[in-house]
Amino acid sequence: MGAALFGVAATAQLPTIAHIDLRTWAVLIYLALFCSVFAFLAQTWAVQRTSASRASLLLGTEPVWAVAAGIFLGGEHLTAIAAVGAVLVIAGAFWGQSIERVHRAAAEEKTACPATLRTTV
Repeated sequence: MGAALFGVAATAQLPTIAHIDLRTWAVLIYLALFCSVFAFLAQTWAVQRTSASRASLLLGTEPVWAVAAGIFLGGEHLTAIAAVGAVLVIAGAFWGQSIERVHRAAAEEKTACPATLRTTV
């Protein structure tokens, strides 16, 4: 999609791109295949095996994983703002999962009781 959208704007630079060496092309292909295609396929596979609400909560923690990768793999420094943001994202995910857990337990309780034994308030 990016190539289609930005290809027209980049036409002036295309002759420069044609002279990129083989190693750079290999790195670009590696990044495209393993860091994009494989990552999205693995994520899609994992998301299909859980509930929609749990998947949305877990996918919402992606910024925390990005910060962790930047710190441990990229040599970035953890700032106070990034730490507060990570804590808020994780707290929100746990809070959301607790809400889902309560809702799921209530739904299971309703389906477990026969209709004749349910009491109404």
